[in-house]
Amino acid sequence: MNQQKRRGFFTGFAAALLIAGLTVSAASAYGRTISVEDDIRLSINGATFIPLDINGTAVEVFTYNGTTYAPIRAICEAVGLDVQYDGQNRVARIVDTSSGQMEDYISEDAARKAAFSHADVTGAAVTRSTLKWDDGRAVYEIDFTAGSAEYDYEIDALTGKILEYDIDRADSRPNQGASPADGLISADKAKTIALTKAPGASVVHCQLDYDDGRAVYEIELRSGRTEYDCDIDARTGAVLDWDVDYDD
Repeated sequence: MNQQKRRGFFTGFAAALLIAGLTVSAASAYGRTISVEDDIRLSINGATFIPLDINGTAVEVFTYNGTTYAPIRAICEAVGLDVQYDGQNRVARIVDTSSGQMEDYISEDAARKAAFSHADVTGAAVTRSTLKWDDGRAVYEIDFTAGSAEYDYEIDALTGKILEYDIDRADSRPNQGASPADGLISADKAKTIALTKAPGASVVHCQLDYDDGRAVYEIELRSGRTEYDCDIDARTGAVLDWDVDYDD
């Protein structure tokens, strides 16, 4: 967002905020109940945005008499503005701490191609493709299937960088997709490693996942009333995490 556009945004939003403050004060002084239109959805530069308070709870956005009212801090911080509240003087100070201009987002098609290329798949069927605002940045969430595997990707809408990805391969798929070319151990090998730590248990779930770029088998086992959760490095076979839970 260039400076001229940012100033325009700020001016319009500040005016709406002032009206909101006066409306709330009038309602407090006279105890008047007003009717509003709720279930208003927001987007920032085309990305779905859900405003949250400092506790991470979603804040309702509503329209009253043709004006939409939304939380100032959540929206300003989302567009790169810092909000400081002066409790003594009852002033919300908005500070532009940004430098530079916002770049254009990559296209949705480009985001899909980035995900397909990273997953090394062709003929994928997209089940979800969404541009949203997440943790201060615009991201594409691309979900698709290929063969018997399901893929979930999160891609930076500005740079096209792969931020997160998850691959869920059906247990019926041979070797869970862990071919020698992948450099991964097979799902059966991972299960065997887990079972050596819990003799007599049965595997109830085995999924290949990616955590911070590391391929990990997430395995759940059960023996009677005892449940085991195990994470195994899909390249080295090392047990990364082991948890035991006993049913009462």
